[in-house]
Amino acid sequence: MKRGDLPLRLASLGLAAALWFVIAGRQTAERGLSVPVELRNVPRELELTGDPVNAVEVRVRASPGLIDSLDPRKVLATIDLAGAREGERIIQLTPDRIQVPFGFRVVKITPSLLTLNLESTRRKMVPVRPRVMGRPAAGFEVAEVASDPAEVRVAGPRSRVQEIESAFTEPVSVEAADRIVREAVNVGLEDPLLRLEGGSRVTVTAQVREARETRVFEGLRVVARGRPAHLEPAQVAVVVSGPASQLRALEPSAVQPYVEVPADPPAGRLPLGVELAPGHPALAVVETRPAQVTFSPLRRRSAGR
Repeated sequence: MKRGDLPLRLASLGLAAALWFVIAGRQTAERGLSVPVELRNVPRELELTGDPVNAVEVRVRASPGLIDSLDPRKVLATIDLAGAREGERIIQLTPDRIQVPFGFRVVKITPSLLTLNLESTRRKMVPVRPRVMGRPAAGFEVAEVASDPAEVRVAGPRSRVQEIESAFTEPVSVEAADRIVREAVNVGLEDPLLRLEGGSRVTVTAQVREARETRVFEGLRVVARGRPAHLEPAQVAVVVSGPASQLRALEPSAVQPYVEVPADPPAGRLPLGVELAPGHPALAVVETRPAQVTFSPLRRRSAGR
C-alpha cells in the first residue's frame, strides 16, 4: 500500500462509518401499549357516570434500542377537566395528551374520541334494610329486626341518588337463637357509583321471642256493666294471641267479655270489651265473635218488693 493512499483510505472508512450511523439511526420500531387514562382537575361536586374508559391502546415509535427498554408504567394518557360543567363532554385524545419518555413518538391512539358524562353530586338519607339468616330455636321466632342508626347518608351522581331507596346490611345469623341477637355489621349499596358518608357500620338487633299462637275461647258469658240488661247473644267467642306456653296455661275463667251499658239508654247495640285476669302481660285479645251485642235495659226492682 502506498503512503499516499492512507489518507484516502481513512477518509473512506470515516465516510462509511458515518453512513452506517445515519442508516442505523433511521431504523425504528413500534410497540402497542394499554395505557391508563387519568382525569385531572375534576371539579368538586361533579361525578363521572356511565361506562368510563379507563385505558386506551397507544402505539409508540422509537429506535429499536429504546423500544426494548420502554417501561410501560411511564406512559400515561391525561385529560384535564378544569372548568368542566354538568353534561356530556367529547374529548379528543391527541399525542400531546400522552405522556411518553424522551425519544418516543405517539403514532396512534385507540379510541381517540372519549365521551364523558358528568353529573352534579347529590346526597340524601335512606333507610337501612337489615338482613337476617337462619332459623331460631324450636318454638321461637323473629319478631322484629331493627338497625341503629336506622338511616345512612348516601352520596353520588344526581340521577343515581334519586333512584336509590334503601341500603342493606351484611346478614346477621339467628340460627338456633332463643333470645335477642345483636351484632355490628357493614352496610352496602347496590349501585357501585354511590358511596356512604359518615360511617358504614350499623348495629342490627333481631328480637327473638317465643313463638306466638292464637287460641279461641268459645261460649264465654258476657257481663253487663253499669246497669242490668238483656244481652243477645249472651255468650261469645274471644280470640287471644300470645306466647304459646302462656296461652296454653290461660284458663277460660281468666277471659271476661263485657259491655258498658249507659245509665238511661234505649235498646240498641254495644261493642264488646274483653278483660284478661292480671298476670298475663304478653297476651292480647285480637278478636271477639261477634264484635257487638244487642242489649235492652232491664227495669230495676222497686225498693221493698
